[in-house]
Amino acid sequence: MATLLYRIGRFAARRSIAVIVGWVVILGLAITGAQVLGGTLSTSFEIPGTESQQAIDMLDQRFPQASGGSAKVIFVAPDGESITGFEPQIDASVASLTTLDHVTSVAGPFDSGDENQISDDGGMAFATIQYDVPTTSLTTADDEAVVAAGDAAATGGVTVAYSNVADPPEAGIDYTEVIGLVVAFIVLLLTFGSLLAAGMPLVTAVIGVGLTTTAITIASGFVDISSTAPLLATMLGLAVGIDYALFIVSRHRAQLIRGMDPKESAAVAVSTAGSAVVFAALTVIIALLGLSVVQIPFLTVMGVGAAISVVIAVIVALTLLPAFMGLLGRRMTPKPTSRAAKRELAADGTHRTLGARWVALVTAKPVITIAVVVMGLVIVALPAGSMRLTLPDAGYDPVGSQSREGYDLLAEGFGPGFNGPLLVTADISKTLDINGALTALHDQFTGLDDVVSVSQAVPNATADMAIVSIIPASAPDSVQTEDLVNTIRSEAAAFDAKNGFTYQVTGTTALGIDVSARLADALLPFAVVVVGLCIILLTIVFRSLAVPISATIGYLLSVGASFGIVTAIFEWGWLADLFGVAKVGPVISFFPILLMAVLFGLAMDYQVFLVSRMREEFVKTGDPHVAVRHGFIGAARVVTAAACIMFAVFASFVPGGNAVLQPIALGLAAGVFVDAFLVRMTFIPALMMVLGRIGWALPGPLRRVLPNVDLEGEGVREMLDATAWRPLDDAGQPFAVAAERAVVDAAAAASVTVQARAGDLVLVTGAATTNPDAVVAALAGRQRVLSGHLRVLDRPLPFEASALRRQSVLVVRPVGADDPAAAARLPLPPGALSVLERLRRDLGDELDDLWGAAVAAEWTYQVALAAVSRARIVAIDGTGLPTAHLQHALSIVNQALPLGTTVAVAHHGARLEMGVRPVVVVELRPTPAVPEPVLQPAELVSPPPIGDIPDDPSPSPENPSPSPEKR
Repeated sequence: MATLLYRIGRFAARRSIAVIVGWVVILGLAITGAQVLGGTLSTSFEIPGTESQQAIDMLDQRFPQASGGSAKVIFVAPDGESITGFEPQIDASVASLTTLDHVTSVAGPFDSGDENQISDDGGMAFATIQYDVPTTSLTTADDEAVVAAGDAAATGGVTVAYSNVADPPEAGIDYTEVIGLVVAFIVLLLTFGSLLAAGMPLVTAVIGVGLTTTAITIASGFVDISSTAPLLATMLGLAVGIDYALFIVSRHRAQLIRGMDPKESAAVAVSTAGSAVVFAALTVIIALLGLSVVQIPFLTVMGVGAAISVVIAVIVALTLLPAFMGLLGRRMTPKPTSRAAKRELAADGTHRTLGARWVALVTAKPVITIAVVVMGLVIVALPAGSMRLTLPDAGYDPVGSQSREGYDLLAEGFGPGFNGPLLVTADISKTLDINGALTALHDQFTGLDDVVSVSQAVPNATADMAIVSIIPASAPDSVQTEDLVNTIRSEAAAFDAKNGFTYQVTGTTALGIDVSARLADALLPFAVVVVGLCIILLTIVFRSLAVPISATIGYLLSVGASFGIVTAIFEWGWLADLFGVAKVGPVISFFPILLMAVLFGLAMDYQVFLVSRMREEFVKTGDPHVAVRHGFIGAARVVTAAACIMFAVFASFVPGGNAVLQPIALGLAAGVFVDAFLVRMTFIPALMMVLGRIGWALPGPLRRVLPNVDLEGEGVREMLDATAWRPLDDAGQPFAVAAERAVVDAAAAASVTVQARAGDLVLVTGAATTNPDAVVAALAGRQRVLSGHLRVLDRPLPFEASALRRQSVLVVRPVGADDPAAAARLPLPPGALSVLERLRRDLGDELDDLWGAAVAAEWTYQVALAAVSRARIVAIDGTGLPTAHLQHALSIVNQALPLGTTVAVAHHGARLEMGVRPVVVVELRPTPAVPEPVLQPAELVSPPPIGDIPDDPSPSPENPSPSPEKR
């Protein structure tokens, strides 16, 4: 992955203008598409499979006149006066409401039989509007018409309010989000000490968020998208967009300080820090997409929208960011006298920065540190045991909003349960006594505890369905109302046995209870998936069991503490005024699972960026204690900056936000703070110090099975080393074949050193155990180089092996020769031609005699991929063939190929002389039992400086030489 990212970064840096213009065009097209194709966001929730949703679906089919939306216009008399004194103007307003579009009926407070629409004290009344469509289908113009008709009664001191009428649209971004960006800029400025470097992450993050919001707007024209989805995507997109750019820009500036070319530095930064960014983003994306496990559509859409924001942030960071860095060149290099330059050049880790002092403090008594952190976070998490969940209604809208004012007035005048009526639906199609069924349905709920009133049962036009409305005495989000719903449902079976039909409970309140139950049931499976994913991914990345287990423990501590803080503030009311809490009460139902998903990804971000530097130091030094200290010092500043930015962005959504988003934003802000500063930068260093070498151990079976993720760009370092190694002949031209201690078969452990010009014949010989055929395959680009250097046709291997394969031919023995096992090591694609057949096709009748002789000798060779006549190199495996047959084959090849062709031959024990070409003999010998280092820097051309990429360590028990599977 690192090499692919290197190529992407190099392309963007070298073609910066084209890349930047391309992104501007994409952004312009996205904005245009949002204006043309964009739809409206949905505020409704559908929960398939729940009892409340089944009742709603049946209501839509059998009782459409009752399934339409409804709204209320509330009239409040001046203090000390009765609302009946304003009857004429209220009746006039009601008459105006009946003429509006989609209005089927309006029940005024002074209509006969509707006296219950006047409060007991006579100071308040309401009119009920019934629509023929759901309220979510009404347009802004429809809502404005209702407000205009209602406001006509606002004379003589009458106050008019509205319930279930949408609030006027507000701007998507307000000053609080701007404050978050300002704080992020200040943190970046302190981190980099440069306005240019500080502004770049903000610019790329805003561009990414702009693309995300326009994409969601376009999608809303084709699918239902929750109104919360763009807010979550914006919040998360800003945070990760700034952080991902921060890590890449930080690595780029560190390399510029050491003199690296700006465009090369941009490519290397994308391949190293960018690899960690891709992995960290992958964890966030998988966790967000994992929300689909809950099988709640609106939650799935929210997760997909947030995941899209992360994907776009990564793409912007890997393409647009290196384009900016390549365009600006050395203007991003810190001044030699600046603090940033001094910090980067102090590579020994002994300078007394704040990070150095902190890691010394927390690791001085690591056991005490671990105990204090764990006990402290467990105490903070204790309130989470009483967390309650609900679906938001108008009571969760901001104080002072139109919907919140109407909600509060109805609760004041008619009781807290008036805003959350329960709707009971019953299928009475199987009973003949309709009146008896309606009476039984009404009587079933009369007299229940916590019930204020029960309406008469009303049948539909076909008398196969009936509905009853129940007004609870307690608020919709109260425990008493939840108990009432559970009591009513628990008695459904007995009612069915007695009356021959059953009922279902629905309504907004029942729907919220069902959603909470569904999410509570899914919380544990989702947690298992997230934790399991954490362990697997981190085991692959760090090749250690202690690292993923400790990361998982820290993640669970962070989640618990975040839940506890949110419960104490939003449900218990602690510091509610300080944080501007819109409503003290249960938090939105999907808060826990959404926070777990997002915080998982963010926690893994910090784990990767911090522990990867520790691992890098451990690979270099082999000392686990030094690795913890120096690795922490190397990563502490950038992780601190990233956490502060995340905290600022999330926290900026808390003041002035609605009650749906507030607990999510505060929970994420608290979670980021706890996870970054208490878990990753305190608990993890102390624990790794206690574990010592055990912290980096991995059982042998797992080591062999798990892939090796190149997180720190080791593959890029190897590619740059291979590219820099380019031996030349006396004429200043590169050799056709050049190798320096190249190893291509770990089992044979024989290295190759050779230099051959075009037109030479390279004869590879040696004992069978040295596997000369593998060397020949490597010369043709068909066997991976494990270590050392190998260039063929001026292409460094194995990084340009695919290009070499298009210019080379591999000739091997057919299966069925003396050693089938050896031939099977080099499989060929189906349909490959024999070498003589291809040569005959290319050269015509000149080879007729040779063809006949070869057939008589009963041997052929198979050729893959490239025509011999166009090849610049031919590799032949003559293992096990009689010398005469091999000479025969070589004479054919020698006659067929031009003198500018290099030929490599593998043959055991035979030194063949070719009269036409020079022969370069490579005799393979196994390396000693205690191998020398594969690369001797003194013998190679020194590569250019490449910044923070470490050299390969010497083999050790903790870091053995890599096997072919791991490379």
